[in-house]
Amino acid sequence: MASPTTALRVERVGSLLELAIWAGLVTGVAELAKVGLDLFYSDFTDRSRDALWMIPAVDAGLFAAVGLVLLAIQVWVRVPWNVAAGLFLGLGTGLVLLLVQRLHPAAAVLLAAGIGTQASRLVVKRITLARRLIHRSVIWLTALVGLIWLLMVGWRAAGQRVSMHGHRGLPLGSPNVLLLILDTVRAADLSLYGYARPTTPELERLAERGTVFDRAFAPAPWTLPSHASIFTGRGALELGVNSHIRLDKRWLTLAEALQARGYATAGFVANTDYAGWESGLDQGFGYYDDYPVTFETALKATAFGSVFYPALRELGAPVFKRLRVSWLPKLRRHRSAPQITDSFLAWLDRPRQKPFFAFLNFMDAHDYTAPEPFRSKFRSSSPRRTSRWAWADSPPVRLTPADLRPRQDAYDGAIAYLDSEIGKLFSELERRDLLERTLVIVTSDHGEEFGEHGLASHGHSLYRPSLQVPLAIWLPGYVAEGRRVTAPVSLQDIPATVLELADSSRLTPLPGRSLSRFWTGQDTSSGTLISGVGSEPKLPNWYPVARGNLRSLAFDGWKYIRNDGDGTEELYDFEHDLLERWNLIGTGEGNRLLPRYRNAAAQQAAGEGAQ
Repeated sequence: MASPTTALRVERVGSLLELAIWAGLVTGVAELAKVGLDLFYSDFTDRSRDALWMIPAVDAGLFAAVGLVLLAIQVWVRVPWNVAAGLFLGLGTGLVLLLVQRLHPAAAVLLAAGIGTQASRLVVKRITLARRLIHRSVIWLTALVGLIWLLMVGWRAAGQRVSMHGHRGLPLGSPNVLLLILDTVRAADLSLYGYARPTTPELERLAERGTVFDRAFAPAPWTLPSHASIFTGRGALELGVNSHIRLDKRWLTLAEALQARGYATAGFVANTDYAGWESGLDQGFGYYDDYPVTFETALKATAFGSVFYPALRELGAPVFKRLRVSWLPKLRRHRSAPQITDSFLAWLDRPRQKPFFAFLNFMDAHDYTAPEPFRSKFRSSSPRRTSRWAWADSPPVRLTPADLRPRQDAYDGAIAYLDSEIGKLFSELERRDLLERTLVIVTSDHGEEFGEHGLASHGHSLYRPSLQVPLAIWLPGYVAEGRRVTAPVSLQDIPATVLELADSSRLTPLPGRSLSRFWTGQDTSSGTLISGVGSEPKLPNWYPVARGNLRSLAFDGWKYIRNDGDGTEELYDFEHDLLERWNLIGTGEGNRLLPRYRNAAAQQAAGEGAQ
């Protein structure tokens, strides 16, 4: 039996590294348990499905690095094995506790330190047993992580193969379908719609080959409910999705409909927050590329990556810059447009026996990010210093568009950058001889506000800047070229449009009316434009959406907005009051129209409740 002196000191390099890797794997499993609880309660964890193997693998590497540091320290100071064990267990406990949002970080650190100290005391009494247990279990834990990785890679590869091959009686000449959603791009800032700044020269050139809708409106003012409506043809409030509730599988999606018909389906998503796999929007996609399998994705999935690493990198930025250290991961919030298009083109170039339906989501405008020269392309000559969000102050500061001009400059630059990347994507499709037989739809999920109603950003109102978005459609020989449609339309009609143009009449129809009626002349009526957004009670009470569900209806030249929570009503001249400055409630005209629109909203709410 080893003497106490021998047992308490680290004898071999392998012994300490084995302990470190074991502690990292155990920490990773504990983190997965916490993440699993979040998923059970339908929280959005912003993690890849590959987190099942990524988190233990990265934690094992992180703890191994700490072990190497301890080995270096041993050149000067002996580190007893039980002290190292307590340190690793305390560190692991602290990382897991930091994932508990309701627990104060200081409390997490104190609790972790206590657990580490007690673990060190317990281990010293049973050190031989503890080392034997760790030696045996680390092999099984490593094998388990490797097996999970192998199963996930195999499952993904098998799904792609099934999706890409085999016919199911598709009509001869069925077109490919490409849906591009430019997250957070409002129509008002596109030169395609008369904006003074040349933000969309590529879209203007491409518009000559298709049909452009001058007044297209999103069904919701933020990502998840709007995407869900675009995919299903149903209203945002009817679907009931929000920041904690994903799209229910009972709703048929466009991807599912086309996949059933025999299309190869794929999605490429930059907005992993509310369009990733946790959102439910991946229904019907044989391949869904939301989180790339990279070290950056893996690091972001861990507690260290999400809590500590960004702060440490920010604090060390001057040092890293001076030392010219550029290899450290930057942990970008979202993938850029070139990364999304490159992933799509790589998938497109794989052997395929089917026409495809591909959905691409871009986040560059949402994040106001672009490289030079686009970053400075529209910078104001004398920019104001303030760029605060409207909700950053209490009581709220009523910011004007001029106050937010620096942000709008960056936003316009990001749109111009995104436009240039779309032009490159179209060039690649032409080079592959695909553009002539591909139905292309370019739109956005919602707009953005820059102080028009004392608000900024999106998601908290149903005013026009948050809802009016671009919409352009191309398909040579089927969609009219050079056509501008001035009638107001809803993005909820996109699924019906795609199914008609893809000759999918035998499929279970999705709600909505095909937009082809505007270039065939069959029926150019607009119908009722319906938008809605669920309440967000955690926001300050002065936000409209904080007080209850919001719904809007626009028809016959007027737009009605109602807050179901406090009963607040607004009525605007849809055709002439484009900025919705004059609420007609309480005026003679408003009093005359109000009962009709109030009844229409009540019927709409009753229909949603019956679902």
